Amino acid sequence: MEGREDVRPGAGAKGTKTGTTYTHSMDDTDVRILNMLRDNSRMKNTEIARQVGLTERAVRARIEKLTREKVITKFTIETSPVGVEGIVLIDTHVGRTPAVKDKARLMSESVFECSGDFDVAVRLRADSLDDLNRKVDELRAFPGVIRTSTLI
Repeated sequence: MEGREDVRPGAGAKGTKTGTTYTHSMDDTDVRILNMLRDNSRMKNTEIARQVGLTERAVRARIEKLTREKVITKFTIETSPVGVEGIVLIDTHVGRTPAVKDKARLMSESVFECSGDFDVAVRLRADSLDDLNRKVDELRAFPGVIRTSTLI
């Protein structure tokens, strides 16, 4: 998954995640459950229970607690690339980069600030080249955008 960070069980596993500190206390079993769900968010609770040595009901309760405490914020899927993907490099007016990045984040989870000839890079996915071009045109029309360059 994009942006995925593995949680490591063992020393210091309570309340911590690589690169981020949880405010909630988690034991090694919670950490194992999170890592299994990261690898396969559709994994059945019965399979998780078998692997961690708990009942299905106990696993379900732990997942519900982690969700309620916002440790798990959403369940999602990854798909194989479908359609067209492009990287759009955007040159912005001074002071408009944050607003352009905010607009780009509405269109993609992959938005990067860069330096050099361009200020922002956005990875866009679309069902067709025409659809991708419409998205690029929408970015170009946003106030503060000077020019774009698209890599398909």
